[in-house]
Amino acid sequence: MKVLSLFILLLIHPVHVSLTGIEYDKMNRVWTVFVKVYSDDLAVDIDLGLSSGEEISGEETERYIQYIADRLMIMEDDRLLKMKLMNTESDGMEHRFSLEAAGGKRVRNVTVVNRIMARLYDDQANMLLFSYDGMEEGYRFTASDTMKIYKVK
Repeated sequence: MKVLSLFILLLIHPVHVSLTGIEYDKMNRVWTVFVKVYSDDLAVDIDLGLSSGEEISGEETERYIQYIADRLMIMEDDRLLKMKLMNTESDGMEHRFSLEAAGGKRVRNVTVVNRIMARLYDDQANMLLFSYDGMEEGYRFTASDTMKIYKVK
């Protein structure tokens, strides 16, 4: 009976989650980033526009770049990295993005900001797997907790 009740609850209240992986290749000084989100949530969140209030416009790829740059940020010692969209895939239910960014030589702190769908859902969970020079750590961002600082040196 408890399992049936839980199943019905999940049908009534959908899961609001995204998955992000960030990995640093120290030898080549390149950040590799992947993001996975539900397609229907992505469409609604893009329609909200940028955090500044501006509209997200342009062709599909341009809209994705603007969206990700606004919702997901990586900073090395307070220097914002510019991410390049390498690939995007969709199966109708999920969108997957692959990105890269050039990293610095000597970094002490890495700040990750993840605001994916934070304006849509109070129960939004943005899961992160962060990897830097042998250190791996998971983190759960929420609608009210959108920033994590990693001390890497």
